[in-house]
Amino acid sequence: MKIVVDAFGGDNSPRAQIAGAVEFLKEQKGADIIFTGDKAKIESALSEFKYDESRVFIEHAPDVISNDESPTAAIRAKKDSSLVRAFDLLKSDDDIKGMLSSGSTGAVLTGSVLKVGRIDGVQRPALSPLLPTKGGGRVCLIDCGANVDCRADFLVQFALMAVCYMRSVEGLENPRVGLVSVGVEDHKGNALTKEVFEALKKLPINFLGNMEARDAVSGEYDILVADGFVGNVLLKSVEGTAGMVMSELKSAIMKSTAAKFGTLFMKKAFRTLKKDMDYNAYGGAPFLGVKKVVVKAHGAANPAAVLAALRQVKKMADADLVGKIKSEMEKLAAQTVSQDGENA
Repeated sequence: MKIVVDAFGGDNSPRAQIAGAVEFLKEQKGADIIFTGDKAKIESALSEFKYDESRVFIEHAPDVISNDESPTAAIRAKKDSSLVRAFDLLKSDDDIKGMLSSGSTGAVLTGSVLKVGRIDGVQRPALSPLLPTKGGGRVCLIDCGANVDCRADFLVQFALMAVCYMRSVEGLENPRVGLVSVGVEDHKGNALTKEVFEALKKLPINFLGNMEARDAVSGEYDILVADGFVGNVLLKSVEGTAGMVMSELKSAIMKSTAAKFGTLFMKKAFRTLKKDMDYNAYGGAPFLGVKKVVVKAHGAANPAAVLAALRQVKKMADADLVGKIKSEMEKLAAQTVSQDGENA
């Protein structure tokens, strides 16, 4: 298996990407890495590490797409950028099973659609990060920002793609699906969520109904379905609240001698809490619905985050997630045709 890594798509590039990839190669003996970016800089960063040179390849691409550029214009114009070169390789080489980038989210999403293409039947691909939950579990949030204006049928597809992901990659046989709304009652929500609610009830999935944002990380759900606007607000709220709580906890401890002394007996508990809340351990956000595996890592991803994201890419490829999503879209299309016939 080959995986292509955009080596210049993040704040800590290229060292974070290279350090994470080298660790990935050590633990995954059946994988090769292709870096795209400035060859001289990549080689310079690689010189700091010991690795199997026969499993590392470099595609020279001197340009970089920044967060300030128009995604569509940059993808079309900057053909020698590390990101565009990664997409070109991903599309043209069947042995390359997936790619990872920490670059501009807009450019990654745009390039995925324009260069790689959507799975047949998928109307809108969606970003689907995993968030930590109470009890040490994970919940998939789909969509978290790729599609801010949605129709009901988009969200129905989001739910099906997320179910495929959590079943085949995370190993959940019957993932619990919740629709993000303003109340748990069946009649709550706006026109969009009410229509989606009725559609999800008809699908052969474990749909628990509406859920409120306060229960997002409760551990009671495995999948949260939302349009990209609501999903992004929810994601940023969870991240901000978690950061605030950790900061306030640290501040309160530092103000009290007794609290400082008490932390000596709680080091293990605090270490576990910090680990569970660290986004670097969760990798990146898969872009579900395109013809190859694409994972978008955080712009500030460190080597640990890159390693976790590469593990994600491999697990998704090993599970044939793209093929399974394609199959679900075909089933949904057949079901829709059948229902239309009955209505006629």
